[in-house]
Amino acid sequence: MKNSRGFSLIEVLVTIVLTTVGILGMVALQSRSIQYTQDSVNRNTAIALTNELVEIMRANRDELFVKRPPIEPMYSQLAETSALYKADGSFDFGVADCATPAQTAKQQAGCWLVKARATLPSASDAAIAGQFMVCPSFKMDSDGKPECAGSSYTGSTMAVQLAWRSKESVCGKDSDSDICTFSTRVEL
Repeated sequence: MKNSRGFSLIEVLVTIVLTTVGILGMVALQSRSIQYTQDSVNRNTAIALTNELVEIMRANRDELFVKRPPIEPMYSQLAETSALYKADGSFDFGVADCATPAQTAKQQAGCWLVKARATLPSASDAAIAGQFMVCPSFKMDSDGKPECAGSSYTGSTMAVQLAWRSKESVCGKDSDSDICTFSTRVEL
């Protein structure tokens, strides 16, 4: 029987391979974690921006509703178009409408759009800006894309959708697109 001293070369190589595989797995996990963290930041930003836009709409209800006090007992039936949106859901305001101090709904919304474009990644790109929507409730078309419900809608629920570009396809487990969206419906 021989005296064994230390490790053999094969044992050392196996240890190095196992350690390398473990470290590479941790690096991959870390990079994916960073992607998901950035998506969470963008999604939280979209939620905050949506809340700001909803508050602008709530502060300017007279420009959004067909029936409103004092002629009617309460606000009801959102207009198909207004100072803030068109019938197709696109914005009826732009960054050029931003004025300081912002006094009208259109000016407030224009300043909101300046902020949205500054904080959401690639929000000023045409493909992304086309995904921004605000309209009296929307439904999904045959392709699964949102479209405004139109004049058939008589409630007071407003639908808002914002979009941004992601560096990786982290927008959803079934999504292959690098465009992420946040959609919500709110009662005005």
